[in-house]
Amino acid sequence: MRITVVGAGAMGGSYGGLLAAAGHEVDLIDIQEDHVAAIDANGMRVEGVCGEHVVRLPAATVPAAGARADAVIVFVDANNTRAAAETVAQILTADGFAITFQNGIGNVETLAEVLGRERVLAGSSMCSAASLGPGRVSLTHMGLTSVGETAGGGSARASALVQALVGAGLEAEIAPDITARIWEKFVVNCAGNAIAATTGLRAGEFLRVPELDAFQSHVLDEVMAVLNAKNIHLPDPDIVTRIKTGARKKFNRPSMLQHVTLGRKTEIDALNGALVRAAAPFAIPVPYNESLVALLKGRELARMREVHEPDLDYDAWEARIASGLED
Repeated sequence: MRITVVGAGAMGGSYGGLLAAAGHEVDLIDIQEDHVAAIDANGMRVEGVCGEHVVRLPAATVPAAGARADAVIVFVDANNTRAAAETVAQILTADGFAITFQNGIGNVETLAEVLGRERVLAGSSMCSAASLGPGRVSLTHMGLTSVGETAGGGSARASALVQALVGAGLEAEIAPDITARIWEKFVVNCAGNAIAATTGLRAGEFLRVPELDAFQSHVLDEVMAVLNAKNIHLPDPDIVTRIKTGARKKFNRPSMLQHVTLGRKTEIDALNGALVRAAAPFAIPVPYNESLVALLKGRELARMREVHEPDLDYDAWEARIASGLED
């Protein structure tokens, strides 16, 4: 199986590197030029819970002319799913398939719009990873990777991918209802990612701040109210208890916190923002999620300015507004 990973950051780099280390033909595509250059020069270094591997494999910012893949794993952030799907369309073989392990909801649907639903599998990864610099990633937590056909159940191609993932040292299985697994991950991410990105705290710190612990509980109550209205049944019916009790010992840096720290746009619109949109048809009030989205977008903008516009002159900005040159 020739595999291409589109989005070779922390998670995509970890999966791609481990699959390559296990002997699969793997290509990486990523928009970060320094990351691609480092991989080309020194190989992809994957550290963490699966040990340390340095593998040589092709990496590029765009597909090479004539490039083809039997399977494409999409790991870009949710803001770039459509662009990634258009890249996949250039390289996917006639009988090949793409699969997304991204955060949020709506990614499967976007891939299906561009590629056709018959060429798309759905997936969910409960692993965590971190970028350590150009050409270096770490798989920081081993969680279950779930794979399934979008209509439900498994297939020969889904089983082949699971076999490849397990052979690479990952925990993977066919999910009878992959949609439920995707929503399960959605709940977990809505419960913690944006709170961490807004406050700078880790999940294990939330419950140690009583007001923040209560705020998270309200966020989760709203999430579950929307899922109930949509008649979505999760694999774990007591997921809220699992999230709250398990958080005490979790101190990983979720991807959204990593993105804010780097001054990058976050996936808030595919997570808590998507929850707000999903609540609207049912007239379910979700003020805690609305507040979290607003605050995170403010924090995101502030950090982007700190990183990319450190010399922004606020006095000059005020003067332009006062003189009528700018609204």
